[in-house]
Amino acid sequence: MSNKDLAHHITHYRNVFVYLLIGTALTVAASYLEFNVKDSIAGAIFIGLLIASIKGYLVAANFMHLNSEKKMIYWILMLTVFFLILLLSIPLLWDINNMSNY
Repeated sequence: MSNKDLAHHITHYRNVFVYLLIGTALTVAASYLEFNVKDSIAGAIFIGLLIASIKGYLVAANFMHLNSEKKMIYWILMLTVFFLILLLSIPLLWDINNMSNY
């Protein structure tokens, strides 16, 4: 491996590191957001899980080298996204149900 190839990999991993730092900063910033729904944490849960999903993708795709296994990864990703949407909708449905009581 030449120095040019090595420098490319180092730059790539540095970029991923910066993206993960930005994701962490967004997670901390999201914890201070106030949502206008009374006694609701569904918005905070949604934002937190969305940021965590993006960061998890970055780690899995780059550090676990899953970018090269396309077909299997797409099936697993579709299944994961389905369950993510299902689990994210549970707190939202809970809040919608509680809002009808007001």
